[in-house]
Amino acid sequence: MLTVINCIVYAHDYRFVAAALFICTIGSIVTIRLFARGRRAVRAKHAVLILMAGLAGGMTIWTTHFLAMLGFMPKVDHGFEPIYTLASLAAAIATSTAGLFLAARRQTGPMVEFGGFILGCGIAAMHFLGMAGFVVAGRVDYDPAFVVTAIVGGAALGMLATNRVADGKGRHGVVLGIVALILGIGFMHFTAMGAVQITPDPRVAVPTQILSVPVMVTLVMAMTVLVMLLGLATHMAEEQGEKEAVEHYRHLALHDPLTGLPNRAAVRDELPHRLKDAAGMSLAIIAVDLNRFKEINDVYGHAAGDVVLTQTTARVRAALARDEFFARIGGDEFLAVKPFTRENEIEEFAARMADAFSRPNELGNATFQASASIGIAVYPKDGVNIDELTMRADLAMYRSKKSQSGAWCWYDADADEDGRRRGLIAIGLRSAVADGALRLVFQPQISMKKRDLLGFEALLRWDSPQLGEVSPSDFIPVAEQTGIIVGIGDWVLREACREATQWPEPLGVAVNVSPVQLTRPNFGDRLKEILDETGLAPSRLEIEVTETALIENPGQALLILRQIKTMGVRVAMDDFGTGYSSLSTLFSFPFDKIKVDRTFLKALGRQAQATSVIETVIELGHKLSIPVLAEGVETDFQAAFLKDRRCDEAQGFLYGRPLDSTAARAIAKTGIDKEAQAAIARLIA
Repeated sequence: MLTVINCIVYAHDYRFVAAALFICTIGSIVTIRLFARGRRAVRAKHAVLILMAGLAGGMTIWTTHFLAMLGFMPKVDHGFEPIYTLASLAAAIATSTAGLFLAARRQTGPMVEFGGFILGCGIAAMHFLGMAGFVVAGRVDYDPAFVVTAIVGGAALGMLATNRVADGKGRHGVVLGIVALILGIGFMHFTAMGAVQITPDPRVAVPTQILSVPVMVTLVMAMTVLVMLLGLATHMAEEQGEKEAVEHYRHLALHDPLTGLPNRAAVRDELPHRLKDAAGMSLAIIAVDLNRFKEINDVYGHAAGDVVLTQTTARVRAALARDEFFARIGGDEFLAVKPFTRENEIEEFAARMADAFSRPNELGNATFQASASIGIAVYPKDGVNIDELTMRADLAMYRSKKSQSGAWCWYDADADEDGRRRGLIAIGLRSAVADGALRLVFQPQISMKKRDLLGFEALLRWDSPQLGEVSPSDFIPVAEQTGIIVGIGDWVLREACREATQWPEPLGVAVNVSPVQLTRPNFGDRLKEILDETGLAPSRLEIEVTETALIENPGQALLILRQIKTMGVRVAMDDFGTGYSSLSTLFSFPFDKIKVDRTFLKALGRQAQATSVIETVIELGHKLSIPVLAEGVETDFQAAFLKDRRCDEAQGFLYGRPLDSTAARAIAKTGIDKEAQAAIARLIA
């Protein structure tokens, strides 16, 4: 080591050493970055990038060597023989290119390190070829130990360079690869130079046919300039590549892959700019729904549906003017934006859209006909923000769809009074969870036989700052229609499970689940995450589902329900008797409980059919060994009737109104209060 250090300190001009290290660093950066990019590329681009990396690597090795040699001071006459000097350049480029090609052939495996080995050995081959062309007035000998150390060290660092790049750690791996290559070139050169022993001999004359120092300086400078230019070109190419990649991914993020139209994310980006730029003008937000799309998909298959979408949207794009915007925001839902000064401009635009949607679409010998329902809301007349305008355009579109006349509808506050309230509900629901406007109340569920409190049903309440207290019967359908129910449903499950952990075991909590939630493929996984997060035992949670959830998509719903049952969560059939296929639904899945809908309890004593339904359901539950719970028990007469028919469980105002979490915790710990307990005892004794 001291020999190598002495060689650097006493036998070299520092300026040339510094220049050699500088070009070695720049060249190594260029080489490794090109190599890393080439590994990720395919086909012709892969070959070009690896070839460029090989050229950069070879020129870097050669230039570093001869810059350092120009600073070498052997204290005897010396020069550079041209054939060996140029052969060393060819050897450096050839071995670098071959090694990097081999290392880039596989993402992992021994070939990566073997390529690095060739690269490292190429550094040695170039060095000793170059030294063969280094002629002096004397004899040149080498210390074998230093020669072996130089070759082995260079090869090992070459292997490390390719290994780090292939390790897959991104920029960190590339940096380590660059450092390894710099060390490999530097270690190989200066260790090998430490092995050199020059014995002056006046009998040895330096040939006249050699490359003089000025010529070598010119050659080295030319190689330096080439390496720098290659580095600049690489940097510019990477910047352009990154820019193109960003644009490509941005396009993918903002456009529908099937139709090429802007998607919902693009609408969120575009509409604020459109509203901002609409000063002094009106702006129409137009909701478009493709009619018969589900029918075409169901009858002819998704390929036919895709044809309808692609051919229809191609006609739409051809019909758009420069200032018109049209996006696909859902399966068969579209949104358009049109600036205008006169209403007849919107009428003309809507007619163009209706025509594009109503033309026939062809797939082979089959022809598919569709149409569009179109709703129009106008800024600023119908709203001043995006949520208001899109919701009101949707409301107008729904009115167009209901009319089935094919005519487009403008938003009308009077005609859409109910729709307007639904629109306000939808807007408010979007921020209800974040605003803390939602809360849960808990209604007791009791055993009619044992007089015990079994648990509570979690019921959702919403106190809107704008609308006041909104009934669940008003906001739940809107939440389901808009998809907001998914986020709200997650919140309800999490809060109900968290609250139930504060009650003594084995009290459980029952939570209603929307059909929209139930048919989502990840619902089971989400439920497990919530149980793990809150720490509630699965057996203490009961999921209540309605027949509607099972009728709309029975296969998917039953698959999710079986997944839930496997976790140990109980499943109850809610509102039994109000659907279309109660018995078939009941037999298709092993429910843990049947809940008789409150409408039958209300009709008890007034309609003979209600009495028969309740008796039949209770008897059916007994025969199937499924507990039956009656909802909406409010009178002594109803309770006595249920007791005579041996109904298992009950819930209603007679046993307790919905309670806030504090009151529910108190009752959970102490049981139903004495007065209520006595009332229950009188009825079921």
